[in-house]
Amino acid sequence: MNILEHYKKLFHFSFKRYEGNNYRQMREYFADVLISEIEEFMSLKDKKMLDVGGAKGEFCRILNKKRNCSAVNLDPEPQDFIWDNTIKGFADNMPFPENEFDIVVSRGVIEHIPLEKQQDSVNEMYRVLKPGGICYIMIPPWYNPHAGHGLKPFHYFPFKTAKFLRELFFRKKVKENSFEEKTLYPVTFRKMQRMILSSGFNIIATRDTHFRMHFLTRIPVLREILIPSAVFILTKDAEALKDSCIRKD
Repeated sequence: MNILEHYKKLFHFSFKRYEGNNYRQMREYFADVLISEIEEFMSLKDKKMLDVGGAKGEFCRILNKKRNCSAVNLDPEPQDFIWDNTIKGFADNMPFPENEFDIVVSRGVIEHIPLEKQQDSVNEMYRVLKPGGICYIMIPPWYNPHAGHGLKPFHYFPFKTAKFLRELFFRKKVKENSFEEKTLYPVTFRKMQRMILSSGFNIIATRDTHFRMHFLTRIPVLREILIPSAVFILTKDAEALKDSCIRKD
């Protein structure tokens, strides 16, 4: 990855993502980033892939096009979807058998799942992943200013205060009246790591997807504050993944 070109794209998409075709181009670009990060460990070609909370199914379409993935999009409210193989379902109770998918992806989803269902959702990702498969989970750590979505950077405050400050400084109405209505729940790097290990996953890599300063993912306090999008690359069975990598080579 050319880091200067990457930063140029980040800057461009940050300020002009909704102009013209920029949003589509942004999604395609970050799909390419996902492909490159997963394929450090496993080829995506002809694999069976699940996108948990994939919304319209854009990543499924891109990965099918670029790697011929047999992709399934799972979303609780699949509206205006663009990928035919879209199934209505919830992350904490997936309608799939065990060991079904080679790849499981969850990008920016965990923070929208109620606190009492977050661990169950990670457990379900583990259950449906094949031994030796790869799970890719991305979160915005709660103490990074980027993590508050429509309340950022005031989401650290109680909801009423965060809503007041957001409306005051951004001149945009926040229609919800609680974090629950906004489906926004805190998940820190540390908590995500704990849930991953509790589920049985092995962590094989962590990444700073936006700024590419991957070393920050190993520094406990800084990773909570400075990383806007932290990625955990996981496997269900480290020995099976090792054998897969040997065959790939």
